[in-house]
Amino acid sequence: MNRAVADRLAEPSVDIAIVGVFREWGGTYRRLLNQIHLWVEWGLSVELVTFRNGVRFYPEELPGAVGFVHLGSDGKWASSIALWRYMRRRRPRVVLSVNHISNLVLAGTWRLPGVTSRRYLSVPNTFGESEKLAQEPRRRAQKFRQIRGVYPHADGVIAVSDGVRDDLLNTVGLKGVDVTRIYSGSVARQALERAREPLDHPWFGDDRDRPVIVTVGRLVPQKDYDTLLRAFARVLEERPARLVIVGKGRDLPELEALADDLGIREHVDFAGFQANPYPWMARADVFALSSRWEGLVNVLMEALGLGTPVVSTDCPSGPREILADGRYGILVPMQDPDALAQGLLTTLRGEGPRFDRDEAVRPFMAETAARAYLDHFGLGVPGEGRG
Repeated sequence: MNRAVADRLAEPSVDIAIVGVFREWGGTYRRLLNQIHLWVEWGLSVELVTFRNGVRFYPEELPGAVGFVHLGSDGKWASSIALWRYMRRRRPRVVLSVNHISNLVLAGTWRLPGVTSRRYLSVPNTFGESEKLAQEPRRRAQKFRQIRGVYPHADGVIAVSDGVRDDLLNTVGLKGVDVTRIYSGSVARQALERAREPLDHPWFGDDRDRPVIVTVGRLVPQKDYDTLLRAFARVLEERPARLVIVGKGRDLPELEALADDLGIREHVDFAGFQANPYPWMARADVFALSSRWEGLVNVLMEALGLGTPVVSTDCPSGPREILADGRYGILVPMQDPDALAQGLLTTLRGEGPRFDRDEAVRPFMAETAARAYLDHFGLGVPGEGRG
């Protein structure tokens, strides 16, 4: 083999490889998609790498230039071996994992030789605030030990909010690795443009006779839609209104039954998953978040970007950061239907906070995040800063 060929083979063939057990949709993947669009636009090569039952996320929106590799593995150690082989073959400059299981798989490659890629683990949610873990103390302690033992083998850990970073350092007790907060790019120009698309729904017409409250998210206990439904029942005692819940999940039958029990079913639309939720959010009179815990709340930042007033529970850890301690929206206690109802009524009366929207969303713009990640990776935007 001559020197020119050897040099070419030694060059990285991928700038950024993103590893995870990807679902087709979700807040984490939406934020990644926003950043990927910009990285590709700036001339970087990006590849998605998955295992287990992972699939391409948002396949119709993913840039055609983004590669996709399924490792064909299932278990953690087998996936670490398969990922190591991929890294040896494709030589990505940076590998970014996106959740706990993929963090374990990526960090698990540290003991295997011949890899030059820099490895970064991303943490999208707090571990210490998870109610599921709180109900299983032994499993919680085991996971914390796992994080403390494995995560330090990465080149760095990226937390999506200050709350997530504090949770890792102070609750989990992670030491021996740099933990950096980088807000993910939730507000993208594509979302703002897609919000202008038509919405064929009778409750959102120009001649609507009552305000509409909208929320978007999976129908799972974390989102606490029980509290939102109970709060909405209290709103209806004061004034006419409607509630639209955009999303799907295993809690749908229980939530429909609760709406029936509360006598509000005719005023609630369980709209299911919507590939484009932005027209719903943009046309809402108020956006509501009732979560018990979060990492960084994608839809809350998007609602701000769309100019929709926001009422949110003050759950750990994202809403207080995003809403700047209540400057940009109303914060209410968790699992308190009366407080949530009062926040919604205050906003529907037009008495919520007033602020500069551009100022509120600037830290969460996709371009801000995409550049921050590249700076942290030591890659930079190709062609910038060169004379």
